[in-house]
Amino acid sequence: PKPFKIGIVGGLGPAATVDLYDKITKATPAKNDQEHIKVAIEQNPQVPDRTQYLLHGGVDPTLSLYAACRKLEKDAVDAIVIACNTAHAYFETIVPHLSVPLINMQQVTLEEIRDKFGPDVVIGLMATDGTIQTGIYGRKAKSMKLAMVVPDKEHQTMVMEAIYGEKGVKAGYTDGYCKEVLLKAAEHLVKDKGAQALILGCTELPLILEETDNLKLGDGHAAIVDPTSSLARRVVKVAGEITKIRGVR
Repeated sequence: PKPFKIGIVGGLGPAATVDLYDKITKATPAKNDQEHIKVAIEQNPQVPDRTQYLLHGGVDPTLSLYAACRKLEKDAVDAIVIACNTAHAYFETIVPHLSVPLINMQQVTLEEIRDKFGPDVVIGLMATDGTIQTGIYGRKAKSMKLAMVVPDKEHQTMVMEAIYGEKGVKAGYTDGYCKEVLLKAAEHLVKDKGAQALILGCTELPLILEETDNLKLGDGHAAIVDPTSSLARRVVKVAGEITKIRGVR
C-alpha cells in the first residue's frame, strides 16, 4: 500500500518552512525512521510577496503558488499545505484546479481554539496587513460564531515591523526589537480588546514567540496559538487516519 505523503509549498519564507517541517516531525509518534511521514517540499522563495500584491498591486503570486501545488500534485502527494498564512488568500482561485486537497491553516487553527478554549473565547489576531484585510481568519471566525479582534492602527504597525522591519523576523531576527514590539501589540490586544487567545497569524511570528497556554502580558495574560503547530498536528492526524485505512505499517 502507498504510504501517506504530504506536500509543502515552502519558501514563504524559508525559515517558516523549516519550522513547519520540524513541527510535523516532532508531532509524529514515530518509534523509528520508517514510521515518519513522507514529505515533499517545493521550496520557492521567489514567489512574489503575497501581502505586497494584496495591498499595493505588482506581481500576482497566484500562478507561482499554483505551479508549486501542481509540482507537488505530480509528485503524488496525498494533501498539500502552504507554510504561509497570507498565501491562503489565494486558495479559492487555486483549489478548483487541483485534484489533491489543500489543508487550510486558518480553519484548522480556529477549530483547535474552539475545541480547547470553548465557543465564547475572544481571539486576538496578530498577522500581516494582507491577512487581516482579506479576512481569511475573520470570515472563518465569523462563520464559526467566534469573536475575533485585531490591533488598532498603531499596534498593527508594530506587528508589521516585527515581520518586515529592518530588525524583523524576515531579516533573520527573532529577539530584541522585533520581540519587544510584538509583545506590545499582544499586550494591547489583551488589555484594550479583551483577547484571551492570540493567534500568531504569520508563519514567521512563531519564530519570535512560542505557543503557550498562559503568557503574562502586563497585568493580564493570554494563550499564544501557533497556526504552524496546529497545521502540523492536523497533518499528523490525517496521515494516521489514511495510513490506517490503507493498512500501511
